Amino acid sequence: MTKLVVTRDPVFGCELVESPRDRDGYGMDGRERAHRAAWKRVHGEIAAGMELGHRCRRRNCRALHHLELVTRQKNEQDKAWKRRAREVTCPRGHAMATNRVVIPETGGVVCRKCNQEAKEMR
Repeated sequence: MTKLVVTRDPVFGCELVESPRDRDGYGMDGRERAHRAAWKRVHGEIAAGMELGHRCRRRNCRALHHLELVTRQKNEQDKAWKRRAREVTCPRGHAMATNRVVIPETGGVVCRKCNQEAKEMR
């Protein structure tokens, strides 16, 4: 089995799985996508009809504070920049007007306050 290699992005707070990755660019943890494995370790199984959305829009990110349990419909809607730009609060309730951080290469939107809190917990 290939060893999981993860790097932290100091600017955007992502935990990026560098290797291994699947053909779609998702980081792998054994036979499971790394973001799903990380979520399950903390929150348990993912409910039927739900999936994990990457707020940062980086498929190889497994940072729990960038993952959101959503329906397929919401995940598809979140792919549109117009939808992400209108958000007033992050999933944890922080005001996005003062905490919005945009990841240039993906257009992902993450919360500065959530990133700070996750960094403090390490």
